Amino acid sequence: MQGVFGRMAVICSLFATFSFATNIVDSRDNHNYKTLSSGKLNWFSGNLAYKNSEAQTNNGTVYYPNGSWKNVCPEGTHLPTISEWSEFKKDRFTGPRKIPNIKNFAGKTRGYFDKNDTKKKIKNKDVAYFAVDGVENQVVMLDLKRGNMSSVNLSPTALVPIRCVGERDFFAEKNVSKENMTMTDTRDGNQYKVEQKAGKLWMTANLRFSLQSAKQCFLEDTLYCKKHGRFYTYYEAKKACPQGWHLPDDGEWRDYQRESVNWDNMGVGGCKDWDEYCDATNTGHYWSSTSIKKNTGRSWEFRRLGKNINRTDESTQKGLYVRCVAELE
Repeated sequence: MQGVFGRMAVICSLFATFSFATNIVDSRDNHNYKTLSSGKLNWFSGNLAYKNSEAQTNNGTVYYPNGSWKNVCPEGTHLPTISEWSEFKKDRFTGPRKIPNIKNFAGKTRGYFDKNDTKKKIKNKDVAYFAVDGVENQVVMLDLKRGNMSSVNLSPTALVPIRCVGERDFFAEKNVSKENMTMTDTRDGNQYKVEQKAGKLWMTANLRFSLQSAKQCFLEDTLYCKKHGRFYTYYEAKKACPQGWHLPDDGEWRDYQRESVNWDNMGVGGCKDWDEYCDATNTGHYWSSTSIKKNTGRSWEFRRLGKNINRTDESTQKGLYVRCVAELE
């Protein structure tokens, strides 16, 4: 996945509820497919282009007969079921933008072919059809004028385009290697150990991104930034995490504490309070994204010796650490 500044703004505006996932390469013809994340699936953002012996092509779109729908998707992907299409509809084809969304998803896809039609003309050019895994001859029909999706049955001789789907790898999308549970920040190459806690992924080290000067380190010594991470103001902290990760709110910090806390990891590093510093040997101070009082942000102080935690409202200009968290669904 690309970093924060690697996204394409135009695509994001068209598919506001999606994020780009890992591209899929079809080993049969080396065609590269961009995918869009929705729920637990990655959907091809364009039609399947693999040309088997039964397919027909028109204006760059490949149409497939029913007999080849089931097994034509690339390895690791599959033809979506009607329930998967229904979930996709809820995620995308509802709300005030459903018409532009459904048009952009369909692209140039229009109508269907009938293999018994000797003239080989596209039928029903005002709508788009896509194959469904399940009931024979069942397809989904996208009404491009009204922004609606419905299930219909076509003739057994109909040929329609295909969109394949694959299971999402949430670890890969967060740039986490499952083998060593390490996240790589693609913005600067820094790596962080991560752990699963309270149903989410948590960094086990403080963020070091965008180190610009020694003033962002404990005692203005860059060695401490390497050891403990960088101090951030509240507003810096809210923007500091990599794409797909975020600054935890108060609820997430509470969930984090319900499981065992590594005090030697959390309760060190101190904080920066203007020109003074907190105890770096026995305390660690972390921002929450929650803000209750004006010009303050919630802070969580982990005290190593007493093995206790204190929540306070601190000035947004104070320098605290950041632990990033990511959803696993």
